Amino acid sequence: MKVSVIIPCYNYGKYLDECFSNLQAQSYENWEAILVDDGSTDHTMETVRSWQAHEPRIQYFYQPNSGVSTARNLGLTKANGELIQFLDADDLLSRDKIRLQVEYLAAHPEVDLCYTENHYFEDGIPEVHYPDQEFLGRDWMIRFSGKHAFAVEQLIRNNLAVVSSPVLRKSLAGIAGFFPEDISHTEDWQYWIQCVFAGATIHYLRNPEAFTLIRVHRGSVSQQTQTMRYGELNLRTWLNHQLQEAYFLNESEKSSLRVLNGNKKRQLFKYIMYHGPLTSISHLIKMASLYDWPTVISFYFKAINFRRKTINKVHAANRSHHPIQRKDARIA
Repeated sequence: MKVSVIIPCYNYGKYLDECFSNLQAQSYENWEAILVDDGSTDHTMETVRSWQAHEPRIQYFYQPNSGVSTARNLGLTKANGELIQFLDADDLLSRDKIRLQVEYLAAHPEVDLCYTENHYFEDGIPEVHYPDQEFLGRDWMIRFSGKHAFAVEQLIRNNLAVVSSPVLRKSLAGIAGFFPEDISHTEDWQYWIQCVFAGATIHYLRNPEAFTLIRVHRGSVSQQTQTMRYGELNLRTWLNHQLQEAYFLNESEKSSLRVLNGNKKRQLFKYIMYHGPLTSISHLIKMASLYDWPTVISFYFKAINFRRKTINKVHAANRSHHPIQRKDARIA
């Protein structure tokens, strides 16, 4: 089966040599690379044209800058393969990843989407791997196989994996539709949920030789994390409506899943309010748009009280470690 590797690229021309070399090194050779240039102003087009001169499996498409979801959606319309692999231009795949996933899907026609481990590495240090983009050693991935209510529950608890982890059948993509183009940083999470709502059977492939490598640009991690939290609040609002309409869920399943999703949304909202920039008006306005003003105001004062208590505890702890000597204490 041919695998269409869809690669959105915005000003990441400096990574394309490594990206294409990584694909050429794959043990599975029946692939096509669909590079979608999202209005780059660097040398992306020139680099791709240079590669096309000696690598016929690479295709190039240009669009005015419209975002990564629009680029992936264009790639889906151009894909000729039976299977789809998404790959960001600065990320890499293990040598046997595609082959092992293709072999599994070929042997299990009932499975629509197969995903693998993902590891993170700091830009410039590809040999050192971490389970999370903050390099804290936090293993956030969920690992499951299943469909319908069980799969929905797992995806309510967490995102499936990074976008370059799964290989899915193009027939599934035809039913699940396109990536949402009006959101950012959680568009892949929503897409995997769309796949489950389209009836997908998901399988986690437990093989140490199959993984994807995500490049982390350290300077942007904190801002990306905050934006992802905003995106998750928006995602959970969308998901609540989708659960109500899901044809494959009975009323009991819908009710329990909506409660779980609502609890996760409120926990995240509380965390952002307690740890976010309370002095930022734009932040508070953003939170109100994702929840509501009465809740924002209520948690605003709770967050101030929480921070005051936290500061007092820190001061008390510092005083206990540095007791003040009495003025009349005898000196030995």
